[in-house]
Amino acid sequence: MEQPSIELSHETESRLQLLVQAAEALGLEDPSLIGSSPFSCYDLLILTVLVRFYQRLTNLSSRRLNLKLSLNRAIYIEEELRIHLAGVEAELSLIKKSSESLIDGSIDQNTETAESLERQRQAIVRKAKEYQAQLAQLNSMSPPESLSTVISDLEQLQDRNKEREQAIRRKRKRIEAFRGLPANPELARLSLLQATHNLRELTRAREGLLSRMIENERSR
Repeated sequence: MEQPSIELSHETESRLQLLVQAAEALGLEDPSLIGSSPFSCYDLLILTVLVRFYQRLTNLSSRRLNLKLSLNRAIYIEEELRIHLAGVEAELSLIKKSSESLIDGSIDQNTETAESLERQRQAIVRKAKEYQAQLAQLNSMSPPESLSTVISDLEQLQDRNKEREQAIRRKRKRIEAFRGLPANPELARLSLLQATHNLRELTRAREGLLSRMIENERSR
């Protein structure tokens, strides 16, 4: 014969559920022991609430401790990153200043070298023109017949110098097309070497001509 089912109210079911949870919290495997327990149902209810509160408090304390550890670690990492970033910024600033100093010094040095070479070249060109004027005066004189060969050589040398001057003028025009760009010391040095070579040839020719004229005068 089937036993009739007992319908419990919602409040009774709630209290029964709390009693079961209290028994589990107390480690009572046999629910019949609850009736023989010295604790009342109200005491068991309070004990259950306290156990749950303690469990949640423990969980919260553990989570709080983990969060605090994570926060401290994040603060430490952030401080390390700030120190590293400050070091990198200092190195970048030093590299930038060094680069700017090197670039400015290189430009100033190149400009100064080019200007110095140009001044020397102009001085040599002026001195060469003076020698050419002196040779022209010597050629206008009536030289002895023994010096005709030397004068002819000098005239050929002057023609070659004129051709070189024309070549220099053409190169100068090309250089003027690039005016405003950074100075080119190599090009100025090449022009200086050419002008120096021309001056030496004119100097040797003039000294040779004068020496032979003096010897011819002494031999008379």
